[in-house]
Amino acid sequence: MIVFNLKCVECDFVFEGWFHNSKEYDKQNKKNLINCPSCNCSNIEKGLMAPNINKKSNAKKHMLKKSVASNISKLKKIVEQNFDYVGEKFTEEAKKIKYGETKQRSIYGEATLEQTKELMDEEIDVVPLPFSSKKTN
Repeated sequence: MIVFNLKCVECDFVFEGWFHNSKEYDKQNKKNLINCPSCNCSNIEKGLMAPNINKKSNAKKHMLKKSVASNISKLKKIVEQNFDYVGEKFTEEAKKIKYGETKQRSIYGEATLEQTKELMDEEIDVVPLPFSSKKTN
């Protein structure tokens, strides 16, 4: 997992984006799947990032990894306790909620990049999760 500082070209809003790797960022940005949280524009570029130069100790890096992993674990727990898991029917369920065909509620599940783009085209807000959403229980 990699975190990029991103910047909206239109409104200069700076925000973070989490990606599996740099190629995943490039692929999503090329398909206009990354939108500014402030103005919803998809004209996004990577912002300035400070390189990690300190190589004397892995202690800080280890602590940061532990902290990020802990926060992701906490987020996963919150999502699983408070959102309805709809699995591969995520796109279908999100549309039903948007158009009032089913009750308003928070959901999570699986969607392909194409399905995500389709939801965004219909102005349905989606947020990628920094963890696998597939339930194992």
